[in-house]
Amino acid sequence: MDQDSELARRAAAGDAAAFAALVRAHEAAVRRFLRRLAADSGDDLAQETFLTAWRRAGHYRGAGRYRAWLMRIAWTTFLGAHRAGRRREAREGGVGPWQAPTDPDLAIDLDRVLATLSERERAAALLCFGEGCSHAEAAEIMGLPLGTLKSIVARARAALVERLEAGNDRG
Repeated sequence: MDQDSELARRAAAGDAAAFAALVRAHEAAVRRFLRRLAADSGDDLAQETFLTAWRRAGHYRGAGRYRAWLMRIAWTTFLGAHRAGRRREAREGGVGPWQAPTDPDLAIDLDRVLATLSERERAAALLCFGEGCSHAEAAEIMGLPLGTLKSIVARARAALVERLEAGNDRG
């Protein structure tokens, strides 16, 4: 049994110190993923992700990496917040936190290029390229069939390369 699985087993039994160790081990990856999906609310979503993970600690069954289980919770948390933001936006007719303005004076960087992708493409790219998840893990996290995930990753990769190259041609 690996260290995460042992800590997860102890956390499921109510061991707060074991859960704290899991948070320390995975917090940076979860925050990085969510900040790139939702810059303004990524930290809040990460907090919510870990609260959900603590409340659902007994649901982790040890099938797959613990980090993948957390990323699934993070993705679901993001989707819920995003849907709520869209509903609020529709009611209020305003611009929500998901439409961060871009600064044309700044050089094109990876974060800005990532922001041009759809949420699914951005999440798939972040999981596979940024967080080192396998296609199978990313598909599980996002609740997609493996073939669909692979297609999304391929589209995201092509778009990233095209947009990064276009940005380099401007200079």
